[in-house]
Amino acid sequence: MTLRLPKHIFWPICTFLLLMFCFRLSSAQEEEKNYSISLVKTAEVEKDIHEVDDRKVLTQTLTVQKGDWVWKILREKGLLKRRNLSQLLSVLKKLNKSFDNLDLIHPGETIIIPIKIAPVPGAFVRRGTAPKKIIPIADLKDLDFEKYTVQPDDTLIRVLKDRYGLPPDASSHKYLEIVKQLNPSLKNIDTIYPGQVIRLPVYSPQIVRMRIKRPVSKKPAIIDKRASPLAYDLASLFSEIGEKWVQAGKHYIPLKSGGQIALDALTFPILNLRNGQSVVIDLNNKLPAKMARLIGSSWDNFRVVRLKKEDDLASAMEKTLRECSYPKVFKKGEPLNLKGDISLRITGDWIVALPGTGSNDLPNTVVINMMTKDAQYTPEKIKDYLWKLGIKVVDYPTCYHESSSETKKIKLLYGGNTPSSLVKKVLNLVDRPFSFQVDIPLHEQQKSGFKLTTRADFLLETKARNAIIDLTGLAPEMASILRERKFLILSLAAEKDPLVIIGKVLEFLDIDFDYGPRSVMVTNRHITKNIKLIMSGITFSDISGASILATSVRVPDEIGAFLSEKGYRILRLTPP
Repeated sequence: MTLRLPKHIFWPICTFLLLMFCFRLSSAQEEEKNYSISLVKTAEVEKDIHEVDDRKVLTQTLTVQKGDWVWKILREKGLLKRRNLSQLLSVLKKLNKSFDNLDLIHPGETIIIPIKIAPVPGAFVRRGTAPKKIIPIADLKDLDFEKYTVQPDDTLIRVLKDRYGLPPDASSHKYLEIVKQLNPSLKNIDTIYPGQVIRLPVYSPQIVRMRIKRPVSKKPAIIDKRASPLAYDLASLFSEIGEKWVQAGKHYIPLKSGGQIALDALTFPILNLRNGQSVVIDLNNKLPAKMARLIGSSWDNFRVVRLKKEDDLASAMEKTLRECSYPKVFKKGEPLNLKGDISLRITGDWIVALPGTGSNDLPNTVVINMMTKDAQYTPEKIKDYLWKLGIKVVDYPTCYHESSSETKKIKLLYGGNTPSSLVKKVLNLVDRPFSFQVDIPLHEQQKSGFKLTTRADFLLETKARNAIIDLTGLAPEMASILRERKFLILSLAAEKDPLVIIGKVLEFLDIDFDYGPRSVMVTNRHITKNIKLIMSGITFSDISGASILATSVRVPDEIGAFLSEKGYRILRLTPP
């Protein structure tokens, strides 16, 4: 049966559908045309298209004129009226990577202004590269994942293996793509740093990250030290912290009420901080108080530091640090305590806690020590270890001849994975001869054919008497017979803790030892600017007089090398 519509109904419906189709087609073409115009129009010579993250940006290149400032240019272009101001500023900074401060531009400088920002449909493709296959975000919504905070000495392979225990398979590449999408800030999936929070899908491909290395400090390219020693020292210290010291040309600080203040950078250097703040350093106390107040009232992120003739480097640093709005600046001698298997107590002239950087190239804490003539510099091995914890140590003046090199792995002693191997290791270190698994005759009657023997795990001599170290558990009656025959007995059958076993063996042998946390000062400096390492374990001397530190703590290569130089030998009580 075929349904037929009357003509007076059929044709109006067809006409309506045709009109709707044409309307949708026209709208789509108009939308495509507008999109094309906004992203492809390049008829004007000074305009171009850039790709920033997942956006295409129509830009205009301008040469800064006298009296120009960024906000003025943006206002004239009508860009400040848009709602995407934060995105606009972010793109502006990425287009102009040479910008030290958005508030400071100089006549003759060339800048790139984003005129229009539009998303790129689908996957982002960089010029000259093949398209990357992107996993749809919809595929991620059903994945189980957890947030993990990276610990010192972590590698991604170790984290994934320890937490999930799954071997690699053919889907590992897809897994890595998911990790990248779950962690947009993870620029290099092979590099993670302490304190970083990463989202891990519950899956475990085997990957290896690059070792975190401490960048070698370089002598800052600033003014001649002879011209202004104090400025040179301040610039050097803040360069070590990771801040930008600008002392060339002129600074133009626009005023909200109109006009601008021009400062000679040689006399008034500016410190541009990562937290967005700028500090004007008045080296000779010549900036009128009204000018300083005018700068402060115009810009919340500007501060002025006045230095006087009597100011030395210490007082100049104190004044400047007070105006930097860092999260925390520790006073001289105030300790930074880090708890862990290897605890640290760090002191210095200043300890500066910096805002989070999200980068392996920048620390989150800087320790500054003003060095005297005979003071011992912090060993490079310790600096390397602390760098992995996000802490940079600056001993100033810096010894530029020193360099951070790859630490040679020190061969550690290993106590073995059984109580018997551990006891053997201790007896050998203290040079006590012994017999292992030996039968001891206790009673024999030839006429009756009766003979009594017992097996000793370790038979040796101590305190001028025969002694037995028992690991398997002697019967009480057998132990009583042995004592009647003047044997000394140490029973360790119930002991599982390696440190307890070592302590009891040393005590049984009447050998001195220290049980508990072992503290080692890193340098010979005063306690107010030094580093103390604290490790749990037992310390005793071997036959040569060397100090043996027996510990269950996993000792990093840098700490092992440092302790070795201090005369310690590490007896590791955990498997390699």
